[in-house]
Amino acid sequence: MTAKTISCFKYDFLLFSVLSILFMSANSHARPVAAVIYPDSAEITEFLSVDVQRENDRFFVRFFLPIHAVKDSLTVNTASESKIQITSVEIEKQSLPMPDTAKSLKDKLKELNRQKSDCEANIKANTTCISFWQNQAANKPEKIENIESILKLGDAIKKGIKGADSEIYQFNQSLEEIDKQIKDVEKQLDKLTGSAQKQWQVTVYLAGNSQKNQSPKINLSYAYNIKNCNWRPIYTLNAHPAKSEIKLYWYAKITQNTGIDWDNVELKIATSQQFTRPDPPFLGDWVIQPRRSIAPSSMRRKAVMAEKSMMFVDTAQTMGAGGPPPEPKRDVGVMFDTYDLGRHSISAGDTRRVKIREMDLKSDFKYLIRPQKAAQAFLFAQLNIKDDAFIRLPLGDASFLIDSAFITNRLFSMTDKEQKLFFGSDPQVDVTMNVREKKSGETGFLIGKKQYRWGWNVLVKNLKSHEIHVLMEDAYPQLRDDRIKLEEIFSGVSPQKEKNMVTWTFPVLPQNETAIEYGYQITYPDEMELSFGGR
Repeated sequence: MTAKTISCFKYDFLLFSVLSILFMSANSHARPVAAVIYPDSAEITEFLSVDVQRENDRFFVRFFLPIHAVKDSLTVNTASESKIQITSVEIEKQSLPMPDTAKSLKDKLKELNRQKSDCEANIKANTTCISFWQNQAANKPEKIENIESILKLGDAIKKGIKGADSEIYQFNQSLEEIDKQIKDVEKQLDKLTGSAQKQWQVTVYLAGNSQKNQSPKINLSYAYNIKNCNWRPIYTLNAHPAKSEIKLYWYAKITQNTGIDWDNVELKIATSQQFTRPDPPFLGDWVIQPRRSIAPSSMRRKAVMAEKSMMFVDTAQTMGAGGPPPEPKRDVGVMFDTYDLGRHSISAGDTRRVKIREMDLKSDFKYLIRPQKAAQAFLFAQLNIKDDAFIRLPLGDASFLIDSAFITNRLFSMTDKEQKLFFGSDPQVDVTMNVREKKSGETGFLIGKKQYRWGWNVLVKNLKSHEIHVLMEDAYPQLRDDRIKLEEIFSGVSPQKEKNMVTWTFPVLPQNETAIEYGYQITYPDEMELSFGGR
């Protein structure tokens, strides 16, 4: 082990020791026992056995909360068997004393910055030296006195450039190491002087039995909300078209930055944010009047709030070993659902991924093609989930796979038991569209009338080893004048007309192809000029 490694180890160990002592002195017996994690916060429940103190004729206990705790959310209870009552609670911010380690770290940072400045100055000096010698080499003497003087000048230029270049390399190496040390020291210093060195001091005043009969200790349980802890949903959807099913895995990605390690904590997650307020909302007047237009900024703000209420928001570590844990219990609430994830241990600053659900979704797979827009076939699953099996899944990041092969990452939510899930285009389904005809002309039997005809041929090739089902869609012509007459030209598979769309549904056998031909003809007055809608 080098001297540098030993030095770094000493600093890390000293830092860990100081922080541990500060935390233990602040809350020596407190331990989180349960946590309910919301998309943007968490409710922590802790248990504490603490000494009862006396000040004049008042009895009280004192404990501390992390600085990120929402102080107005604190609730405190004594043990049910205790006859002691809580009379009042006071909460105030407290700054912890700055440890001596911070001064030594600041001195070290100052020295490292001095060394960095020296290196940069030496690099600049050697760069200037190289420029000088290069300038000497470029300026040839007007008259050569003797060969010996020229050779000496050449050797001097060579040695000067080589020596300066070698020193620049060495100083750059030293500068890289110094920058790394500066980052390490700044990180340690930030831990000592950051927000972790502030906390909420909670004083709970008590009444009940006399101090003579009172136990020197009292058991408290308290709960509070904290901001820097959250979770968001992560999904994996693995489509198996040949089996007509989707394997859906739902995980909770939990970020725990409370500053306190969780050891065997009862963990729950909630599917929406909790809104706590001590007072009821103000009841305003009921006014009925003409509607006012909503400003765009207000509309955007409302849309963001609506999206945030759905959102539960990479190197994640999957918890557990051995056999799969039991499926989390779902509690259906009025405002949101909660899922009991069981007991987990998560260190402060850690991000953990915990499985919530694994579901088999029976699905009807088809390939959607829109040949007028793209020569691609997009695989989608039409869900058909029974009412008693449907779970509304919030918006989150999802990985989409087909037969365990990764396809893409994108956002996913499940809001409808009959919704469509798209898995991207499949290169093994080839779509080709050819224009059979596109022309205009006068009618031969109706004087004063004009015609326009369109015709297309769509060929779908199935290069897969199993049969596929195709849904082809196209826009149906919309006529904006009663004098325009439309004639359909369909052959082969008959389409369905839905509002302003026409659709075809047909199978394609493995290693085979299917052709669809269709078109339209319009007749309109000779004096009418038409826009053909881009076709």
